[in-house]
Amino acid sequence: MASVSNPQGAIPRTMLTGAQLALVLHALGLIAVLLALVPILTSALGTTGYLVVFALYWIGFCAPVIAIHALAGTRSPRLFSEKLSRRDWFVPALLLVQVVAIAALALAPNTSLLTTPGLMLAALVAIINGPLEETAWRGGFMARFADRPRLGFWLGWLLFTAWHIPLTLSHGVIFDGGGVGLVAGAAVLGLLWNWVAWRTGSVFWVGLAHALTNIATFWVLFDRSGFV
Repeated sequence: MASVSNPQGAIPRTMLTGAQLALVLHALGLIAVLLALVPILTSALGTTGYLVVFALYWIGFCAPVIAIHALAGTRSPRLFSEKLSRRDWFVPALLLVQVVAIAALALAPNTSLLTTPGLMLAALVAIINGPLEETAWRGGFMARFADRPRLGFWLGWLLFTAWHIPLTLSHGVIFDGGGVGLVAGAAVLGLLWNWVAWRTGSVFWVGLAHALTNIATFWVLFDRSGFV
């Protein structure tokens, strides 16, 4: 393949644009701040501190990324569309299988400890968290890295996985599979959701799958850790 000349003043392809760099630095800043805040807040406030962490995450990362990158940066009207091309009609079935599988793995061994208040809290948090995360992580990186989709795909997936690492430092919060299970689960599910979002050009279906998955996993987490 012939090399493409780089006009004077053009940004080399090995470098990120200003908007791309801002998004990556925002994500890295989030991880750094939470590495310090998560143990402090959960130690001082107990399980309430864990919920405060999520509130800060939504306000300090998800909302600004959506406003600055996912919405202002997107050129695709399909970002929130539920419509699928014929080649992607399998997507709802695939995500339904994923949701059912994760729900079964999470809920079946823990039926004796599950409560209705735990479900209600899990549903509330999940309905907020799932769509916000998908729009910020998948939507933000899809918008800002539209010209370099492969780089955006892997950077978004890596940083999405990494933001779960600070959560493993929580005091009094019991994760199924421990901290390793939390991060590994985020990596596996994040990879699937990344693939679906980038393939379809929309965060609609992954946002729905993410919220439903969170309902099941948060339900176990909240009741096992004594949130309610």
